[in-house]
Amino acid sequence: MYSAKVISLQLKEVERKNSPCFSTGPVGEDLYHWEAIITGLKVHPMVMFKTKVYHPNFTTYGNIFLKMLNPTHFKTNNSINDVLTEIHQMLTAPQIGDGHFFVEEIARIYVEDRAAFETTALAWTVEHAGGA
Repeated sequence: MYSAKVISLQLKEVERKNSPCFSTGPVGEDLYHWEAIITGLKVHPMVMFKTKVYHPNFTTYGNIFLKMLNPTHFKTNNSINDVLTEIHQMLTAPQIGDGHFFVEEIARIYVEDRAAFETTALAWTVEHAGGA
C-alpha cells in the first residue's frame, strides 16, 4: 500500500496539472479513498454501486450486469434517465434469463428460495446501507 506521503505528493501533482479531462481527489480527509470524474468521454458510461447489493445482477464490488451498459450493446442515444430506469427495473425484477449476465449462486437462491433471497437482501441493506 502506498504511504500517505507518496499519495500526498501525487495529489499535489494532480492539483498542479489541473487536467481538463478529469477531476479527482480524496473523499474528505481519507487519502486512501478517492473519487474521480472524467469529463467529455465519448465512450459508454460505467455505472456502479458504492454500497454492497445482494442481487443476481450486481457483483459484490458494485458492478452492474446491465446489457445497455456493455460496450457491445451501448447506444449513444441512451439517456441517464434510461439507464437509471433500467437499473430500477432490474432491482425489482432481476434479469437472469438467457442472454443476461448474473451471479449464478444468488440467481439460484432467487429462483429456488425467494424468502431466503429477500431475507439476505434485507440484511445486506441494513448492514451496508444503514436501513431498510
